[in-house]
Amino acid sequence: MKRSKVQAVYKFLPEMWVNIKDNSDRSISARIINWNCTKMQDIFEEFIEGEIKRQIKLFGDRGGDICSFDISPNRHSLSIVETLGNEGHADIKGVMSPLVLYCSSCGTVNEIRESDVSDKYIWRCTNPNCKKWNMKQLQMIYACECGYVQPIKIPYVNGVKDFKYRPNETPYKMYYKSNGAEKIAEFYQNCPNCNSLLRPDNAISGRNYKPFTLKVINLVDSKSGQFYKKGLYAQKTVICRWFNAITDSQYNEILDNIELAFNDKFDVDSQRKEKEDLVRGWIEAGMVKEEDFERMVDQMLEKSKNPLSIKQYGTACDNLLIHIRNKNPDGYEEWLKHLSFKLMQYDTVKYAKKVITLDDSIQCQLKMQFINSPEDIKNLNEKMGIRNMQVSCDIQIINCTYGYTRRVSDPKNSNNKNCRLKLNAYDKTKDGNTNFVYATKLDTEGILFEICQVKIIEWLYANEIIDDSQIPDLNDEVSVKKWFAEYVHSDAISMFGDIDDSEKITKNVFALLHSMSHILMNTAGELSGLSSNSLTEIIFVETASIFIYAQTSQGIPLGALSGMAESNYAYFLKMTLEESKNCVFDPICTERDDTACSACLIIPEISCNHFNVALGRKYLYAIDGSSDIKVGFWEM
Repeated sequence: MKRSKVQAVYKFLPEMWVNIKDNSDRSISARIINWNCTKMQDIFEEFIEGEIKRQIKLFGDRGGDICSFDISPNRHSLSIVETLGNEGHADIKGVMSPLVLYCSSCGTVNEIRESDVSDKYIWRCTNPNCKKWNMKQLQMIYACECGYVQPIKIPYVNGVKDFKYRPNETPYKMYYKSNGAEKIAEFYQNCPNCNSLLRPDNAISGRNYKPFTLKVINLVDSKSGQFYKKGLYAQKTVICRWFNAITDSQYNEILDNIELAFNDKFDVDSQRKEKEDLVRGWIEAGMVKEEDFERMVDQMLEKSKNPLSIKQYGTACDNLLIHIRNKNPDGYEEWLKHLSFKLMQYDTVKYAKKVITLDDSIQCQLKMQFINSPEDIKNLNEKMGIRNMQVSCDIQIINCTYGYTRRVSDPKNSNNKNCRLKLNAYDKTKDGNTNFVYATKLDTEGILFEICQVKIIEWLYANEIIDDSQIPDLNDEVSVKKWFAEYVHSDAISMFGDIDDSEKITKNVFALLHSMSHILMNTAGELSGLSSNSLTEIIFVETASIFIYAQTSQGIPLGALSGMAESNYAYFLKMTLEESKNCVFDPICTERDDTACSACLIIPEISCNHFNVALGRKYLYAIDGSSDIKVGFWEM
């Protein structure tokens, strides 16, 4: 079974059922058994593993069963792998399943052995009065929220071997004869694990397998990865960069001298006793006066001070975020780790090796006479709250799938009283110590939209989501960034469910950015020629930024996104505004609480990191009847 690596991570994962074609072009369902895989190289595994464990913990906090995973913070328990890619060998192994066949002419039912599947005669009816080549696979399985799954089998009735199946009449029943009368054999069965009543379902239905995926921007620059692995002080320095407490040149100098920056030999505290002992010896020898003791020690320490010492930024970070630290001292370090994880990815996109800037785009469009003045674009950006736009090239994305659920994706949406919704882990490595995480790398380009944080705060205030006491100094950039750090809790955003109502600010900020992201993707896809499932998103709520990128190689050699942004950006903005306010399903769509449907904001799940939750045109435009949002972001 041959599939691309990118496709495999979404659609061909272990323990899911898929549709394939056999040698006769017959459509059959098959269960994926495993991958022929190898450990992924040139990635910072700890960086990715930490975020996966955070997502798993969030699932558990919502009431889900995560017993298949070890999320201990200091233990390596996940192994990130990719398909081996050996020419001539299948990377993904699947087997035909279920093994129950029925004749579409006479209804005769037959259950074959796995070893029979290559025999073409299995598709010929075994009824001597029929013998037509009309046998079809009964593509149904049982799936339970507790994780149990089973392909359908012929119901057991003592002493009965001959069954009939009539899908057009009763799709969940078979028939047999007893004492000359026709009787019914039900397909329903009880789950052997939790005793829930199970009804058969289409094997390839998305209800039966919901993969939990994560898109992480790989730190291709090895220096950045080595620096991040140094721990808490490195993480605090990354945060200081965002708060302008360290310049880009100072930060890059540290990356060029990582070992020096972390060298304790230059640490002032460790050197003080040594210098004090030396000066006391000079005093005893009469070379220095007693009253000059402190001055001499300080002078010597100043001369030997490490100009790249990382600890100064640890102190600066703590001082910047002292209010947050005091509110949650026990969770402060974990929060810092998460924030720095997001900022490292943002920095990788923001400071990509190759960038097409907004000014580059403006100059290109002026030359092509697509705009009359730079103000044409700047005014549109201001209206839409876009502080900056740039194309970031040569970005590497790690798409990884770490587990799956059955039937539903959010424990809070489960109605099964017999069991907890289980997040199923994949197979373990041969040593049994780590669970597989199936992943693939994607080298791509994308557009980074940085949304104005000040305008977001003003929008929240206009909709009475915040009050006067919660507004920072909007003229001070650092104050605004600190406000986002305090009130917008990205660690409350999961990949599988709604944000709790207690996180009202986070919920609305994310919904705004997420809705904007889908609208931008829809327009970008239309103008660039990329299909709806060829674009996807990463949202950085910490920086109020949206990164949309091509997730197939289709857009790379053509420069689909970069070409559109460089030469057609003004038209892109105009089209986005003109076509996003209304939906072809209005007024039905506007009457929905979320004001979102498949015709306007809902996109294929392969393109959305968040299962299409937290979306609505109401966040961008004032829509009559909306009870919570009165002022649209693009109408301010």
